[in-house]
Formats: sequence, structure tokens, C-alpha cells
Amino acid sequence: MKKVTSKLIALEEQLRELLSEVEALKMEVYTLEEENARLRAERANVTPETVDRVEDNVRLLERQGHENLNRLYREGFHICHVHFGQPRSGDDCLFCVSFLEKE
Repeated sequence: MKKVTSKLIALEEQLRELLSEVEALKMEVYTLEEENARLRAERANVTPETVDRVEDNVRLLERQGHENLNRLYREGFHICHVHFGQPRSGDDCLFCVSFLEKE
């Protein structure tokens, strides 16, 4: 008889642990659902004008970055990943030139 009782007690403890895990998962899911709802609402409020403005800013920043790299290269510095920031010694660097042509 004691064998069955101890098995029931062990099973009850397992159920409590499982319930505790389920409760923790439930809270995590609740948090994720709240964040998902917030992000959906935020995304719904983005207008095409906002998207256009962001894309224009991205293009402007890319152009400015490329211009800065060109300026650094003209001033005599490497802009390639191999020697970035080091002074160039007169000749053109094939890595730098190919990088500038990619942009």
C-alpha cells in the first residue's frame, strides 16, 4: 500500500513542477503577444510618406559615406579592409580602387 502512496506523491510533485513550468511559459507568451500587438500597431501607423522619407535618408547617408571614403582616399589614406586608415605611398591601391568602383 505504501508503494502506491509514494508513487502518487511523486506523481503529484511532478504535476506541480509541470504546472509551474506551464505558468512560466504562459507569462512569457503573454509578454510576447503584448509586444507583437504593439509592433503590429506601430507598423500599421507607418505611412508611405514615412517609408519614402526613411528611404531618402538611407540614400543620402550612403552617398555621404561614399563621398567621405573618396575624400579620404584623395587625401592619401587607404580605405580598403586590408590597410584601412594607413597612409598610402603614392601609388594607387588596387583594393581601394576596386572598393570605390563597387560603390
